Amino acid sequence: MARSDTRDAPPRRRRSFLQGLVYWGAVLFVWGLIFALAFLAVFAADLPDTSNLNAVRRQPSISYLDRSGALVSVRGSQYAPPVDLDKLPPYVPAAFVAIEDRWFYWHFGFNPWGIVRSQVYNLTHRGDGPLRGGSTITQQLARNLFLTMDQTYRRKAQELVLAIWLETKFTKKEILALYLNRVYFGAGAYGIEAAAQRYFGKPADQLTIGESALLAGMMKGPSRYSPVSSADRAARRATVVLNEMVRAGAITPAQRAEAIGTPVRVNPTLASQRAQYFTDWVDDQVRGLVGEPTEDLIVETTLDLPIQVSAEQALRAGVAGARGQGVQQGALVALDGEGRV
Repeated sequence: MARSDTRDAPPRRRRSFLQGLVYWGAVLFVWGLIFALAFLAVFAADLPDTSNLNAVRRQPSISYLDRSGALVSVRGSQYAPPVDLDKLPPYVPAAFVAIEDRWFYWHFGFNPWGIVRSQVYNLTHRGDGPLRGGSTITQQLARNLFLTMDQTYRRKAQELVLAIWLETKFTKKEILALYLNRVYFGAGAYGIEAAAQRYFGKPADQLTIGESALLAGMMKGPSRYSPVSSADRAARRATVVLNEMVRAGAITPAQRAEAIGTPVRVNPTLASQRAQYFTDWVDDQVRGLVGEPTEDLIVETTLDLPIQVSAEQALRAGVAGARGQGVQQGALVALDGEGRV
């Protein structure tokens, strides 16, 4: 009878710690690659058309002038020619990078740590105010160019895909220039040049540090941080931006102190909001005549702004003096001999 071999099999050699680390790292890499490909396949299937990147879709504006040619109001969206980043003071783009995306020059379209941090904040501060998005400047640009403002996971996923695409097609400088020339600043102004003209009555290349900080602070909410309707809140937000600019090395503490000590003067037309009821009435008349305009229009009116200011002051004083009789509001309509308002 044949003798069976009862010798034990050689013991299985165990992996060292380094070998195990390499092995599991490779496994995670493969599965991560599979997940990334699946992610792209699902969310890139119905991405919007990116061929019209430089096309601007906007509502034409109507500028209303008083009888002497002074600007009374602008209705509709205001765009301006794109600004060359090299012609802006360095602190202008630096203000936006400092407050919106401090890792802009180091990430590839998205910041994983920023996304995680924002989600943790949203979970722990539910119901305490606006949610944090964690979007980079590139993601914000992707949303502004191609997507809607819908707060859905699918839209956020597509935003991420488009941000990566933008990073592969453009340099950081080009992305930042596109962002500054397209982002919405409230009051119908799109882009840094239109915002500088709308809020301060000057070109973007003449913005001060304080004005740049104020505009950058509006990115958190153009209406909430408007220097026209919420001057105090806008000023506090601008101070936060200045602090971040110092932290990023964009300005010195001395420049910060000087900016805080220098009052920012908003465009008088916007700040006063003169003759808004009149402008509403005229706007209805104009649109009734021409329909929705297909190009920018300039409308000369019969209004006299200096008289308008005096009338507002007189009416305000009259209402204040009659509050004891229960008067809360008043109105004044003035016509000349030919029936002109």
